[in-house]
Amino acid sequence: MKKKSNSQSAFLNLRVFIGLFIALAGVFLALLGAGAFSSATAQGPNQNPGSQSVDNIVYAVPAGEPVYPKPFYGDVRFLPQVPQRPYYYRPRFPEPAYQSVLPQEVTTPEPNIPLGPMPTPIRNFAGLTSAFTIPPDTNGDVGFNHYIQAVNDSFAIFDKTGTLLTQFTEDALWAGTETLCDGNARGDPVVLFDPLEDRWILTNLAFGVDAMGNAVSPFYECIAASRGPDPVTDGWNRYAIRTDTGRPGQPPVNVLNDYPKFGIWTDCLYYSANGFDVTIPPPNSYVGGEFASFSKSDMYNGQRLTYALGFRASANDFYTMLPSNLSGPGGPDGIPPPGTPNYYVQQSLTSLVFRVRKFTAGTNCGARGGTLGPTHTVGSWNTYTVASGNIVPQPNTTALLDSLGPVLMQKNQYRRVRRRFDFRESLWVTHTFRSSATGPTGSQWAQIDVTGGTIAGVQQQLYDPADGIYRWMSSIAADRQGNVALGYSTSNGTSPNFPRIAYSGRLASDPPNMLPRTETQLIAGAGSQTGLCGNPPVPCPRWGDYSSMSVDPSDGCTFWYTNEYYTSQENGDTLSWTTRIGSFKFPSCHTPRPAPAPPPRP
Repeated sequence: MKKKSNSQSAFLNLRVFIGLFIALAGVFLALLGAGAFSSATAQGPNQNPGSQSVDNIVYAVPAGEPVYPKPFYGDVRFLPQVPQRPYYYRPRFPEPAYQSVLPQEVTTPEPNIPLGPMPTPIRNFAGLTSAFTIPPDTNGDVGFNHYIQAVNDSFAIFDKTGTLLTQFTEDALWAGTETLCDGNARGDPVVLFDPLEDRWILTNLAFGVDAMGNAVSPFYECIAASRGPDPVTDGWNRYAIRTDTGRPGQPPVNVLNDYPKFGIWTDCLYYSANGFDVTIPPPNSYVGGEFASFSKSDMYNGQRLTYALGFRASANDFYTMLPSNLSGPGGPDGIPPPGTPNYYVQQSLTSLVFRVRKFTAGTNCGARGGTLGPTHTVGSWNTYTVASGNIVPQPNTTALLDSLGPVLMQKNQYRRVRRRFDFRESLWVTHTFRSSATGPTGSQWAQIDVTGGTIAGVQQQLYDPADGIYRWMSSIAADRQGNVALGYSTSNGTSPNFPRIAYSGRLASDPPNMLPRTETQLIAGAGSQTGLCGNPPVPCPRWGDYSSMSVDPSDGCTFWYTNEYYTSQENGDTLSWTTRIGSFKFPSCHTPRPAPAPPPRP
């Protein structure tokens, strides 16, 4: 087992010494309460972030079916060599019905006033490359000693210098388990690092397909939890969880758990997915939202899994709810107070608001007492045109890329920041928008205050620098000081603006409602995506379902970002995409000092 770093040991020990302080602080904040900031530094024009309404409906979350682990005790460098399955294209399910303009009058995006540069990359290295699946759905997370990246069908483990330690397919990870996850991996992977327990979680979908390539029930979520802090040598506990159980209160049979998303929290691993009935033809196949809580303790210790799995039928509500995720807390100050529920955030498809739901898990993340709700509606926000469909142009081709519409992009990042006299808790979310019916796409980002359980808006921006560049596929996170980084893809129809990877951001002290730091390029693309996919074959529009911005738990300051691009036009013609991984940090962010050792006993 790899020896823990000094910063890791100090952080884990520090949690023990200040546990009582956190508990008292949580009680104090609960009594004090908090809402949106009322000063000009918290609100911008054309909005009223603090307004909200509350729907007090609470949904019970029933217990899941019994699931036992399938342990892998070895070194993942010696996983069985599973042949790569033939090329598989996953078409995107259409979004439920939504209003194309919310409301009908479009508001000009907030101006961006450059105040200073973004930091340049510290690390900048190649990730996974493939010509077997489209899209890649690039994402990843960073731990104390490793970075793990995921693309559809594969995982790669790097050390933090960028050295590739090993890579393996989803099917290889699950080989020999005699579950549906063994040999039926279908991507939609998510990587999470648990900074509180120094463990890793890898997830992906599994289901069969018929002769026409259509998905067929049963549908599974495959979750592998590392047995120790070293994801290469410590082994994995693997859980194959059927989601379309047909049980009361759970997803009906034939409902595919599309776009699954996860969040690490203090008590449980939280989950959400969009439920699509594969027996109903599009565009009416969305039938509701899935949500669950899984016991981290059971998974890390290889026990029978305690969990709760719920489903709510709807034609457009519950769509793409993202559970809150604890990323690089940067010390005990960044940990949610004891008893804090998980916060699920959804961009409404019928009104210009965010819907925030509290998930309170039952005992050991099971059903007893497990509830979802009430729903807090946070708004109103600046209006915009929904960016949906294949609308992103590329140089030297008429082939357009999918903007992925108004869905929230992973992850819903939680951040707790110490102020002078108290703490502030926030959720950071982002999605794609369009400033006009024909204009470029941009990224709307928002900060939602959840201090002490009181939910209110703080700030937001329709980020579109008005330079003719399309920006989409964004991911956002905040460091331990409240500084923010937003990563995304960029493109337009003029060479050399091939799809590339870039990022921008803001300091906590910058004026509100803007990202005033100069956009910085992680890497330039050198080709447009023109290869064919689908049946019948057409120029492939799928760019992916997400990218991923994370914060390093070693210091709570360093951002790590991953996304996709093409290294040449030849690769764009053959859909041989490439990914990139980079890190950077704001110079003003400093690692917290370890707590002094307690005095020796007399």
